[in-house]
Amino acid sequence: MPLNYKMPETLEKLVQLDKDLDQRNGYTVDHYIGFYISFNHDDDRYECTPEDAVVFGRTGVGGDHFAFYTFNQSIKDLEEAPIIFIQPMFFENAVNLVARNLRDFLALFITLKELYVLERFSFYKSKSDFIKDYKESYLKDIDLRESKLEFFIEELRENVIEGITEINDAYAYITGLRKQISIEIKE
Repeated sequence: MPLNYKMPETLEKLVQLDKDLDQRNGYTVDHYIGFYISFNHDDDRYECTPEDAVVFGRTGVGGDHFAFYTFNQSIKDLEEAPIIFIQPMFFENAVNLVARNLRDFLALFITLKELYVLERFSFYKSKSDFIKDYKESYLKDIDLRESKLEFFIEELRENVIEGITEINDAYAYITGLRKQISIEIKE
């Protein structure tokens, strides 16, 4: 059963942008960012989804989805809730903390221009590992999509979070965040 939470304002704006983009050019947020907005639907949850997580997006691949982590519903405003990336096919490491909140999650997208790099942060032993993998695994595809990505980033800045900027060092941000915030996953 879904948790009883109101959709946060930032996500409401992203939903509106999704509708506007679809009407203007026939593409939705998924086309640009790589996930479908899906707020708090039971059918987007998997056995590994924490009970206190509020799902807000799914990738459409392998059951992967993003959620607000509510710390046993102690966080009342989802604008402040950490973001977790749940990958049911990564059995031993299915749930990972990826951002302090939705604003930072979108700022990470602006920085990285690819969300799937977030799945690999647990495997990097150093910043140089991250940079090497990012260049080898993602940069070519990002370069091919550059104009589309820049268009979407500008739409985010104008319609979702005015003035949102990049996170200067994504590796330091995520590794530091994981030292500051611990998520407890009940089996």
